[in-house]
Amino acid sequence: MLDVILLALKGLGVLVLGVVVLQLVLSLDLIKRWQLRHLPGPPALPLLGNLPQIIAKGSPAFFRECRAKYGPVFRVAFGRSWMVVVAEPDLLRQVGGKLLNHSMFRTLLGGEFAQLDEWGLVSARDEFWRQVRAAWQPAFSGPSLSGYFPLMAGCAARLADKLERLALQAQGQGQGGQVAGEQAAAGNEGQLAAGAAAGGRAGSEPARVDIWRELGAMTLQVVGSTAYGVDFQAMEPLPATTTTTSANTTGGGDNEKPAAPSSSSPSSSSYGRVLVEACRDVFKYSSVVYGSKYSRVGLLLPEWRPAVSVLAHAAPDPPFTKILTARTHLRDACMSLINAWKQQDGTGGAQEKQKEKKEGKENGAAAKGHANGAAAVNDAAAAGAAAGVAPGSFLGLVLAARDKSTGEGLTDLQVAAQVQTFILAGYETTANALAFAVYCIATNPEAEAKLLAEIDSVLGPDRLPTEADLPRLPYTEAVFNEALRLFPPAHATNRHTDKGPMQVGPYTVPKGFSVFMSIFSAHHNEDVWPRVDDFVPERFLPESPLYPEVAARVPHAHSPFGFGSRMCIGWKFAVQEAKVALATIYQRLTFELEPGQVPLKTAVGITLSPRNGVWVRPVARRPVPRRVVAAETEAEAAK
Repeated sequence: MLDVILLALKGLGVLVLGVVVLQLVLSLDLIKRWQLRHLPGPPALPLLGNLPQIIAKGSPAFFRECRAKYGPVFRVAFGRSWMVVVAEPDLLRQVGGKLLNHSMFRTLLGGEFAQLDEWGLVSARDEFWRQVRAAWQPAFSGPSLSGYFPLMAGCAARLADKLERLALQAQGQGQGGQVAGEQAAAGNEGQLAAGAAAGGRAGSEPARVDIWRELGAMTLQVVGSTAYGVDFQAMEPLPATTTTTSANTTGGGDNEKPAAPSSSSPSSSSYGRVLVEACRDVFKYSSVVYGSKYSRVGLLLPEWRPAVSVLAHAAPDPPFTKILTARTHLRDACMSLINAWKQQDGTGGAQEKQKEKKEGKENGAAAKGHANGAAAVNDAAAAGAAAGVAPGSFLGLVLAARDKSTGEGLTDLQVAAQVQTFILAGYETTANALAFAVYCIATNPEAEAKLLAEIDSVLGPDRLPTEADLPRLPYTEAVFNEALRLFPPAHATNRHTDKGPMQVGPYTVPKGFSVFMSIFSAHHNEDVWPRVDDFVPERFLPESPLYPEVAARVPHAHSPFGFGSRMCIGWKFAVQEAKVALATIYQRLTFELEPGQVPLKTAVGITLSPRNGVWVRPVARRPVPRRVVAAETEAEAAK
């Protein structure tokens, strides 16, 4: 018996040794190294690859160094994931124009979460991508953007109201009754108590605000109102007292971070808080730097990812718990929006339609009812749709989408994937870009003076921007574009050579590799951009005397929204929202940057973001709060 046990232990030892040796051999990535041997690039460690440099410096800074040393095309190893990095504007356009599909980077979250990632517009592939993009496209047409404009302006005005009230309180000018009266006249009854409390503490020490968090609440509110017709209630009132949080503390402008409630219903007063916290956590804890240690193990040992996933779910560490909770809240919010839309529209949902077709029932009426998303919206409005998801939303278009060959619509989970994508993209990237713009303006007084002069000349002291004003705000747009150049939130994108090898410059990228498109490196290329590290909005103004000296030396070098057919579908939406927000806020306020933030520390994950927020002191430009109304509102009131 003892001999049998010893023999079994010996056999187990040999097996374990064999597995270890095999894993060591696999960790060398000999085949991938051989396939990419003709490309230059930094030396890569076994197993770790270039991950230590990427974590220490951040991929944008590291790739910028590599571009200077190895040229515009080079190879790197993100742990065990080998990729080819492209960092030249012309080559980026070439790759973006020829390759369609993105690479899929698997996470440890499986099941519905993996499907939501796979089916969203960003990751969708081939014909399915074409189907969902066609469904998205009408939401970003010119008439749609015109319809969104008043909602964007309203959200920006609400944020300006809160910041101005806080600034006047700190400057000793806020009168509680006057502030409350102005807010009541503007229809902001829900903020009366906060306004009165702010006025009651006149002369207090200047308040410090993380403008990044406040802008994030605004952008999420814009997504809710424009895409889904829902008040996400994301714009919580700012604190009545000043915060003592330092500029180096991660967090927002609130004294205390509210606990994330469990409700994911659009009718819940906590709905916005749930979504804001979920969106922030999704972006933060998806990062290799701030994410779970299990994710890093899965990155280094992809062969063991299924086992690592099981272990992560069985014994989660705090970051994994955070990302799992955030994704659950986000999924539930998406499904709540879909269910609310189906209830008001009376359609029964995409899955039910497919079931009817499979059972042989007549599907013509359902197809006709959703043949045009706008028609479905109008029908729901005529039926007197109740509060919840308002008519005129993005969901009508997605639910109306049909596969050209089969006529089938999207499943509810596939629709939820599009809802999730719009929420995350609309919240994060625009908020980051606006926060970076505020930082750039605060650190460049000359640019700030030009921005204020333009806004004052176009809008005057007390009028919200209208759509007709947008072409008259070129410097405002140039400020935003230059902030996007210096700090592109979408610092990189990728493509996959899934159809075959591709020639990129002098190099051939083999089939099956990721092509990492470094937008940040292209935006910081000294050969393309004069005064590359300076904030110079005039490089986007051909009529400026400075333009010949500072403009990009190659066409189309500015590409913050990507390239080719996979370029960000909502880029016009983002630019319009940003111009409205900057004009509305800077009409009434300026911002003093808190000490210790120059240069601004950034965090690199799915997006480029401020690492610790952007802490500012809002300064009211005029001594008393004002009721700012849009021209359309005045005309309506006069009737």
